[in-house]
Amino acid sequence: MNENALLSIVTPVYNGERFVQSAYECLYRQTYRNWEWVVVDDGSTDHTVARMHHLQEQDSRIRFFQQPNSGSAKQPRDHAVYESKGCFIIPFDIDDLLSDDYLELMLCRQQETGADIVYPKMIFTDLNTGKTTQTLPVAGFDTKKIYVSRDLVRETAPEWNIGCNGGIYKREVWINMSYPERKEPIWMNSDEVDERLYLLHAQTAAFAEAHYYYRNHEQSISTKVTPKLFHTQKTCLQLLDITEEAFGKSSEEYRRMHRKAFYDWRCKMKLFITHYDQLAYAQGELHHSLQNCFQRLDPRLLTTRERLQFINLCHFGLLFALFCLKYNPKLLVQKIIQRCCPEAYITKIIKPRSEQTMYQQMADSYTQGQSLSHYEPYAISIFCGNVASGGLVDRLRGAVSTYMACQTCERKFKLHFTYPFKLSDYLIPSEYDWQIAPDDIAFNKSQSAIIVSNTLLDSPKERLEQKLYLQTELHKNKDKQVHVYTNAAFCYNHDFARVFRQLFKPAPRLQEHLDAIRSQIGSPYMTVSARFCNKLDDFNEEVYCEPLMSQERDQLISNCLCQLKKLIGNYPCLRLVICSDSTRFIKEAQRHFNIFTIPGTISHIGNDDIHDYNYYEKTFLDFFTISQAERVFLLKGPYMMQSGFPYAAALAGGVPFEIIHF
Repeated sequence: MNENALLSIVTPVYNGERFVQSAYECLYRQTYRNWEWVVVDDGSTDHTVARMHHLQEQDSRIRFFQQPNSGSAKQPRDHAVYESKGCFIIPFDIDDLLSDDYLELMLCRQQETGADIVYPKMIFTDLNTGKTTQTLPVAGFDTKKIYVSRDLVRETAPEWNIGCNGGIYKREVWINMSYPERKEPIWMNSDEVDERLYLLHAQTAAFAEAHYYYRNHEQSISTKVTPKLFHTQKTCLQLLDITEEAFGKSSEEYRRMHRKAFYDWRCKMKLFITHYDQLAYAQGELHHSLQNCFQRLDPRLLTTRERLQFINLCHFGLLFALFCLKYNPKLLVQKIIQRCCPEAYITKIIKPRSEQTMYQQMADSYTQGQSLSHYEPYAISIFCGNVASGGLVDRLRGAVSTYMACQTCERKFKLHFTYPFKLSDYLIPSEYDWQIAPDDIAFNKSQSAIIVSNTLLDSPKERLEQKLYLQTELHKNKDKQVHVYTNAAFCYNHDFARVFRQLFKPAPRLQEHLDAIRSQIGSPYMTVSARFCNKLDDFNEEVYCEPLMSQERDQLISNCLCQLKKLIGNYPCLRLVICSDSTRFIKEAQRHFNIFTIPGTISHIGNDDIHDYNYYEKTFLDFFTISQAERVFLLKGPYMMQSGFPYAAALAGGVPFEIIHF
């Protein structure tokens, strides 16, 4: 064996602090010593970075890099490959383990066979019990044989039965497939797509007796019912495209892969309908995705029984109704109400459901809370992490609305905003002292009354209903603390700017930075906001958004740039300041125009649990910069998200606001 061969072990990591040490120890024990461990952190919010830096100081073979969160493992893994130096690549996940002779056996087998790719024996284990749940490759594969790699693609259509973690790859095989960057979005289980492409770019493949231990645990995305779980159907369609290109649409391989896509679609339909309440916030995207997948299916490639069972795949709406009748009849009633009376559906079904979810989220904090020997019957607007509370504007408008209701009812108002940061780090009391010590809050059911009011429509009717509801509850519970959890927006109807300034002013540190930014901008300016969420595949926000295809992203950016050009022409005396959640859009705008954008980290409160002043400061800088502009605009094109952020900032500053629809 050539002991001079450098093996590059590449690992993406996101919030993997609990696994960092065990992963390193299994590498440290390897009988083959000439390796480097290239780790790329994908925007972790725990102590992963600190632990990796500590290990890096101990072992010079560790090379550690960081990048903003990409929302997938593929991008940081490819980043690690790009930074690596070895002639062989071995992907290794942070929560998995290797046998002590793993690297030695893998390299020996590669040099013995000359194969472009060598796969290990992959053993699936349960992290809690240690029991083996599955072993790959499955029976039927001759692990002594050297395969033509294209034949393995044939034999793994449709099921991937040989394991795709921990293989050893000639560097050129990986690089040729992964670079330049692929145009398709990266979905869950995209490693199955990549693996077929690696094999199609390689010549030969083999198997080794080295053991790779894949550990299933409660943090694995595959164990949770989330929108990302539905990415597998996108992966199925990508595999269908690969199979068609490699073997043709009339091939047996394509027929088998098509049936896999069909059964995955059927499984996801059942999952979507059965767990609808858990997935309700992503229902639009998921319903559209299921419908698009359905339209790709060809009934001619299915059995007669499958065609009869699913009515020849002729009508998605009818099939959806049949699935509802079988798995969730209540949902069918809701969908009928949604179609016939959308407003009633939101106010009578979605709103109570969301408020009940909030009650459940905060239940523990009140069940376990201790009674106070003395408490003041304040009305307290609370954002302390015991319930999902939305973004900065959602919270601020809820607090201001509660304060206005307190003024009407002659109740003392307090604000408890401590999560994921203390609001007082950025905003301090102006004319009214809203601060309260945590020990003065009665987090127990005997001394407090809980009010939950969630804004969904933000219609005049809903604003009035929320205002009357808060006032009624404040009157009803005069002897108790009233804990208000709301993002109510009725404050927008009643001199919001005056009341906002009465409550808040920038803290000294924030004000200093605001003054510096105002000086940098110089001349009078206008602001343009653009919210893409994850449509441009560069901001992993909690709002569920699948990224657009590459051409659609380019077209959307081009359309936005056209709108910027028109604004510059209409207001030549105003400098253009851009506030957006997309770094790609900002960079493109900087290439074409003389714009200003506030430096700092793009974040969304509620999406991250980072407790760091600098991480969230840009959000406040953006808000007050918008509030001091001459004019405020919001771009709203196809696929772009509505944003209340610039609207609230413009109201706070008394600045004209306009939405540019295109």
